[in-house]
Amino acid sequence: MAYATYEFYQDSFGGNAIPQADFGGFAKRASDYIDLVTLGRAAGYSDDADFVKKACCAVAEAIKINEEGGGVVAESVGKITRNYAAGVTNTPNEEERLSIAVCRYLTHTGLLYLGV
Repeated sequence: MAYATYEFYQDSFGGNAIPQADFGGFAKRASDYIDLVTLGRAAGYSDDADFVKKACCAVAEAIKINEEGGGVVAESVGKITRNYAAGVTNTPNEEERLSIAVCRYLTHTGLLYLGV
């Protein structure tokens, strides 16, 4: 089960990077990642827990970026050209991108193990 719906993604999170047809798959994988890093504790939060839904949306977008090969470094409109940041050292790697996305919304909740 995904923690966020496409309606939440669009209306509350303000997302537009993932098309509706693709969102379900990304949200499911994002929810699986959230379950992994929270040791399943996120599932115990009610449907009113927007921070879990927002984390799902952020991780879904991070997964999409990872699948595209990294963040866009340059883009031109005429003749549509994109360059991705794969291999550039000052950009986050795939795991860092996922971690940043989930931490943005779940660090304050006690759901994440923060060390020692």
